Amino acid sequence: MTDYIVLLLGDTEAWWDTPEEEKKATYDVHGRFTEELEKRGHTIIGGAELPRASEAKSLAPYSDTVTDGPWAETTEQLGGYYEIRTDDLADLMQVCTILSATGDAVEVHRKITGEEGAS
Repeated sequence: MTDYIVLLLGDTEAWWDTPEEEKKATYDVHGRFTEELEKRGHTIIGGAELPRASEAKSLAPYSDTVTDGPWAETTEQLGGYYEIRTDDLADLMQVCTILSATGDAVEVHRKITGEEGAS
């Protein structure tokens, strides 16, 4: 089995001003996503919704100065993530199409584990 991080990238500032009915519809999509993962044999091992990107603290490369907000100045910021354990990346990507229907970009990264990350 391999562990993956599913990153959810979107307009995190706009999300917090979204009407509750629309937020509920998005949470329902996430519910369908998690149900489909389980149905297909993928295992959720972690994840979280993140607060506004403006609440982040950043350090520039080679800097000791902390600044407010995200490092990258883009409209799309990291809004949340899932950690998924699976042996079928192609199927995981198929299930992730459920999340892309929310208007967020979805990016999947394999986690480096064990000795692979040792230096």
